[in-house]
Amino acid sequence: MRRILLLFSLSLYITASAQKAAPDNFRHQFGLNMGSATGIGLSYKYWPGKLGIQMTFLPIHVNSEWNDLLDVQGFAENFLPYTRSEEETKFISIGLAGFLTLKEYRKYRLISYLGNHLIFKENDEIYNIGGGVGISFDAKVSFNLMIGYGAYDITNSAMMFPTAEIGFFFRFESKNKS
Repeated sequence: MRRILLLFSLSLYITASAQKAAPDNFRHQFGLNMGSATGIGLSYKYWPGKLGIQMTFLPIHVNSEWNDLLDVQGFAENFLPYTRSEEETKFISIGLAGFLTLKEYRKYRLISYLGNHLIFKENDEIYNIGGGVGISFDAKVSFNLMIGYGAYDITNSAMMFPTAEIGFFFRFESKNKS
């Protein structure tokens, strides 16, 4: 039984070692991201090697006529942390995150992240930070799924609890001059 377990472990190690990634020319990524630590909205990610950086941005401004017509508050009251006034709705999400590749394979990589998320809503500012680990499935369309721990609203009434982040990105090929 020990021999079988040893052979199985050895074959797993050899298989994992053989699946090292080829050089990746898809450094630039554009897409959508949603996370309490990394930001909500449109995203640009630059990931040239082991380290990567991501910027996320979403501005929402709706006047009172459209508030009533679209029922913006009813649609997002449990999802987006913004408030509605009778005059207009304002919400801005700005995120900045850093990534580190822990282990890279041919089709995916194991990653760690550290994110900063600043939210402006009406007359309030919320600042969230968080970090954790995740997996990035690297095809022409990349899918990131991350979990971790975060500190929320740290400038007002700090809270800490688990966080989840998700992102979909289109990857664009860069021309290497090496």
